[in-house]
Amino acid sequence: MLQVSDLLSKNKSWSASFCANKPELAAQLAQTQTPKILWIGCADSRVPESVVCGADPGEIFVTRNIANQFRLDDDNALSVLTFAVQALGIEHVVVVGHTSCGGVNAAIAGASAPPSQEALESSALLRHLVPLTQVAKKVVDTNPGLEGSELAQKVVYESVKLQVENIVSTSIIQDNWKGVTSPLSGQVMNKVQVHGLCYDIAKAQLIDLDLTRSSS
Repeated sequence: MLQVSDLLSKNKSWSASFCANKPELAAQLAQTQTPKILWIGCADSRVPESVVCGADPGEIFVTRNIANQFRLDDDNALSVLTFAVQALGIEHVVVVGHTSCGGVNAAIAGASAPPSQEALESSALLRHLVPLTQVAKKVVDTNPGLEGSELAQKVVYESVKLQVENIVSTSIIQDNWKGVTSPLSGQVMNKVQVHGLCYDIAKAQLIDLDLTRSSS
C-alpha cells in the first residue's frame, strides 16, 4: 500500500528523470502554464488524467469531484471554468465520466430508495449526488428493461450530457462564444468547445460520446 513516504521517494526519482530529460519544459513550467484543455473528471483514483492521456505537466488544467459533476451552484466548479476560459485561454472543456463509477452506482440505488431529508442535511456527499440521482431515476423510469452495467453506462452517458449542457449554459461560455472581452485578461479569448467523454477502465480507453458543443 502506498504511503506518504513512498510519494516522496517516487517523486524524487520522477523529478530527477523529468528535469534531466525535459529541462526546457521544467524551466518553462516554473514561469507559466499554457494548457489548452480543461478536464472535468471524477475523483476516482483509477482515472488519472495525465497518466491515461500520456500528458506532460502543464498540458491539462484539471478539476475533479465525485462522479464528474458540474453543478451550477458550485462556486468551485464555476471558478475553475472562469479561470480556464478567461485567464488561461483554454480551447476545449472535456467532461469525463467512467465505467464502474461508485457515484453512479450510489445514484442508481438512491433512485429506488431516496435518502431522507435528515440524511441529506447531514451528508455533503448525498447532497452532491442529488442531481445525479435525479438523472438515474429518469433513466430507470424510461428504460425499465435496463439493469446492471448497461443501466450504469446509460446513466453515465446522460450525466455527462447534463454536465455539458450545464457548462454551455453558463455566462462564462456564452460570453466566450459571443466574443466578449475577458475581464481577467483584457482580451478576446479562444472560442471554447465542450466535449463529453467516457473512460472505460477495463480497456484503459477514452471514448468520445459525440456530445460536442461549440459556438458554430
